[in-house]
Amino acid sequence: MSTTIKIELEFVSREGEPRVFADSVAIQRNVTDKGQQNLAGEMFIELRRAVSFVNYYRALPDIGDLLSSSTSSYVRTDAAAFMDIFNVPAVWLEISNTFRDLRYVLAQARAYKDLEPPNTTPATDDVCAYVHFEKMYKLNLGVFDLIKIQDLVVRLLQEAFSGSLISVDYDDEDWEKKLTMKDAMKGLRSLQETGGISPDEYRSIVKALAYPSQSPHQSIVLRYRHRVTHRLRPSVDYRDLFTHTQDRAGKPIRDAAGAITGRSYGLGTGGSTPEFKFDDLYDALVDYMKYVAEMLAALKQIRRLDGPAWSRSSE
Repeated sequence: MSTTIKIELEFVSREGEPRVFADSVAIQRNVTDKGQQNLAGEMFIELRRAVSFVNYYRALPDIGDLLSSSTSSYVRTDAAAFMDIFNVPAVWLEISNTFRDLRYVLAQARAYKDLEPPNTTPATDDVCAYVHFEKMYKLNLGVFDLIKIQDLVVRLLQEAFSGSLISVDYDDEDWEKKLTMKDAMKGLRSLQETGGISPDEYRSIVKALAYPSQSPHQSIVLRYRHRVTHRLRPSVDYRDLFTHTQDRAGKPIRDAAGAITGRSYGLGTGGSTPEFKFDDLYDALVDYMKYVAEMLAALKQIRRLDGPAWSRSSE
C-alpha cells in the first residue's frame, strides 16, 4: 500500500507564459482523508508564509555592513595584541550573522501569526496547532538570538582588549561562561582608573553598551527570555497549551497582630488568560532590537573595536 503526493506550483504573470514546477513524494502507506486535508493545509500555509515574511523582514531594524573596517585602524604594538587582528573581525562576523538570523526567524514568526485560521484554537484545529507551534518556535529562536548578541558584545570587548579585560583561565574549556557584562564593566572601570584607556574612550564604550537599557520594553524581553531559558515556558496566546504548577508558597494567614499563623492552599488550572500575547511580545522584541542595533552601530564607531592593525614599529 502506498500513496504518491504530487505538488504543482504555477507562476502566472501578465508579462509572459505561465511557469510550472512540479515534484512528488511516494510514501509506503495510505493517507487518511484527515491526513490529506492537514498536509494540504500545512503546504498552503508554508506557501503563504514564504511569500509574506519578506515584507516583515525588510521592516525590521537592520545593522547594515558590520564587517568593513575604517581606513584608520586602531594600531596595537604589543605582541599579545596580534591575535586581536584575527579575533575582533571574527566576532563581528558572528554578531552580524546572529543579527541577520534574528531578523529572519522573527519575520517568519510574524508571518505565521497572521496565518492562524480565524475562530479556531490549536486544541480544536490541526492547522491552527501547526501554525501556532511554528510561530512560537521561530519567536523563541529570535529571543535567544537577541540576547546572544549582547553576550557576543562582551566577547568582542574581551578580544579588543587582547583577552585581558576580564580575568579568565584560557586553559579552562568553559572560560567563555566567565565573560559577563557585569565583569566587563568592572574591567572597563579599572582600565579607566589606571589609565589603560582614555576617559573619552571609556565614556564612548559605556554609552554604547547602555543603548539596550533605554528600550521601554527591556523588562518584558528579559522576563520572557528568563522564563523560556530557565523556567517553565510561559503561556502565549493559548493558556491551555502550557504547563501550570500549583503554588507551594500558598496564601499567608495572619492574626490580628499581622503574624503569619498558617497558610491556605488552593488548586487551580491557571485560568484561561495567557501570560503573554504574541503581538505584545513581538512589538517588545522589535523595539529592543532597534536599541541593540544602535548599540552595535555605536560600538563599530570606536576605533579599538572596529578592527585593529598591528605594528612592530615600537619594538
